[in-house]
Amino acid sequence: MLAVTESPLRILAAVTFHFRESRLQYLFQVLRSLCEYPVEALDVVIITNTDQDEAVELIRDLSAPLFRSLPARSKSTKTLSIESFPKLANPWLLPWSHKHLVSERFLSAGSAYTHFIYVEDDILLSFQNFCYFTHYREILKERRLIPSFQRIEYNDADNRLYLVDQVGVADLNSRNRVDLDGYAFVNLDYPFNAMFILDRELALEYVETPSFDRERSKLVRPEWDVACRAAMGLCFESPPEGFLTRYVSPVDPSTLSAPSWSWVYHLPNNYAKDRLKPFAKTRVDQQFGSELDVVCWRPASKLVEYLALMRGKKRFNGPQSSL
Repeated sequence: MLAVTESPLRILAAVTFHFRESRLQYLFQVLRSLCEYPVEALDVVIITNTDQDEAVELIRDLSAPLFRSLPARSKSTKTLSIESFPKLANPWLLPWSHKHLVSERFLSAGSAYTHFIYVEDDILLSFQNFCYFTHYREILKERRLIPSFQRIEYNDADNRLYLVDQVGVADLNSRNRVDLDGYAFVNLDYPFNAMFILDRELALEYVETPSFDRERSKLVRPEWDVACRAAMGLCFESPPEGFLTRYVSPVDPSTLSAPSWSWVYHLPNNYAKDRLKPFAKTRVDQQFGSELDVVCWRPASKLVEYLALMRGKKRFNGPQSSL
């Protein structure tokens, strides 16, 4: 068997999982992707709302095979633990339940971790995504910018990829940019990722900011709901002059599209064909197009919208977590 060299990285990852059996398939894929990282150590903590023995065992039994050692990477260690928070006043508070892992474990005295990952249970974060982040994090840090991602979905109605959080087209030339390796790194109009990555320097900064605190984060982004604010990391904390946020994403000026290594896959593909919501209606190759009619979403009729609201659906008022 071909031996694979591990990267000298030690990662602590938190995955938020609001228990529903139908979503176990997404959790499995998220964990499998993380477990494929060729790193020295990976410790994954599943943050869930259930403490029922049967449900916890179901999660553990599904996940455990992914954490068994591989002879070709015998020096790599991977562990799984589950933390339950069954008595939250509001189920949407679950995404905030991982914060102690940053301050008390990742940043603890003697900690050997190099990176912290927070991700929702349906966001596929590949090792290629991680390598993109670590590479451009070092280059962009002197500018106080952070490399970011875009969620994508696949629409089997037309077999195309769509940007979940880009609601409409944008003008590339109207925004400040940093040019690196043939890419223009720019702010996106809708910088929600449903995840974030921290190195130790970013984590030390993060725990001191309002964005780290559930209540104070309202002052940072009042229009975002409580679950989305839990995933915004340092996005809005003191961006440099000329930029609206710290998060910047690469765009190829020759194709006006983002490279695939900056995409994270939203596994359910539930927005692409939901005509009541504007999410995932902008194709990945049309984000910075000049024609407004490239976006195929139009608001539903008042009757359709009313019926949807009666079924408990929400109007669009910002990014949405899918937990």
